[in-house]
Amino acid sequence: MKRIGSLLIVAALIAGMAGCSGGVGGGGYGESHILTITSTAGGSVTFPGEGTFTCAEGKVVDLLAEPEAGYHFVNWTGNVGTIANVNSSLTTITTNDSYSIQANFLEGSSIPLGINYTESEVEELIIVLVNDERQQFDLTTLSEDALLTSLAREHSTSMVENNFFSHERYPGERPLSYNMSPGTIRGENLAKMPTREYIPGPYLSLQEVCEWAVSSWMDSSGHRENILEPLYARTGVGVSFSEEGAFTYIYITQIFEGDY
Repeated sequence: MKRIGSLLIVAALIAGMAGCSGGVGGGGYGESHILTITSTAGGSVTFPGEGTFTCAEGKVVDLLAEPEAGYHFVNWTGNVGTIANVNSSLTTITTNDSYSIQANFLEGSSIPLGINYTESEVEELIIVLVNDERQQFDLTTLSEDALLTSLAREHSTSMVENNFFSHERYPGERPLSYNMSPGTIRGENLAKMPTREYIPGPYLSLQEVCEWAVSSWMDSSGHRENILEPLYARTGVGVSFSEEGAFTYIYITQIFEGDY
């Protein structure tokens, strides 16, 4: 049987996301509408945030809902007639009227059959293994950064939900350069890892699949350079499961950041 693995190198940057004004009175010229965004327990809407926003007529607003550990996103409810995909945590709404929407989360993770570990456990172990590689070269360990983690999770989720594998961002995603401070640099590693090496065959353990991903990066010059870049000090990892035919894949995005 053929062993499957897929990796890519560094990212291209694209333009940022569109949103609305906070509070009342924004929205530009012409008619404006009120968009109210809330969420249930177990997660939050991280973009554009939660609360009340004033949006111009016809404005396409990007939405990103992120679950907390131990929860998973279910759907959007409320005035969802112009939401592009009510079952996707990364989607858009067009404000042709005043709307109130809610992101819904449920306890428990959406782990595919046969997998006995969570997405967050993969994220945590990837950082540990990458830091192990850095320590072997006397480099400082990377600290986890909340913004980088959010961006990485957004991209892995987007790749799964929109059926692509690339450093290019899907329309509506925040770019790799989102909210970068002056004097900083970023890089990105991607991996699409099967949870079984062969079919038929046993599922890989958490340790096995993470070690396979990091060792594959270390065997690739571009990925290795990101892992061993001395300037990088912060990182974020995002993981999303994808069931594709007989295989369940793990999409992994790791973003690196440092000061120069």
